[in-house]
Amino acid sequence: MPTTTRTFIKTGMIFFVISLLIGVGMEIKPEFGLLLRPLFWHALMVGWITQIIIGVSLWMFPGRSKTEDFRSQFLSWLIFGLLNIGLILRLVLEPFSNTDNHLVTIGIIASAVFQSTAAIGYFIEMWPRILSKEKQRKRRQKKKQTQ
Repeated sequence: MPTTTRTFIKTGMIFFVISLLIGVGMEIKPEFGLLLRPLFWHALMVGWITQIIIGVSLWMFPGRSKTEDFRSQFLSWLIFGLLNIGLILRLVLEPFSNTDNHLVTIGIIASAVFQSTAAIGYFIEMWPRILSKEKQRKRRQKKKQTQ
């Protein structure tokens, strides 16, 4: 199992626990429910489910290179970094989103940009992996001809 896959899955499990703790906090203090609900759903859906899906799909659909060096997995690591930076920014800044602080607004926008960029990176990383064998063969032949 590639290192990036293990990292995505372990991080997803950490965010699963975080979302459970937030959910318990919402039950203990219902008056914080409105404040914590977006944090709960974001930690659960992006932190846990999305990272598990990305990690497993990177494992199930082997990459273009079988090596585990950093260069061959650069895009996967970039996706991991962008997704988690955006997620952590969102979890930290969301409770302050109702204030008139422009830095909080900029931070939440940056969070969305990081996570969206990670989603685009994931698409770019996965698309060649799910091509049919025939299309992969044609792509390799075309690449050899241009070299």
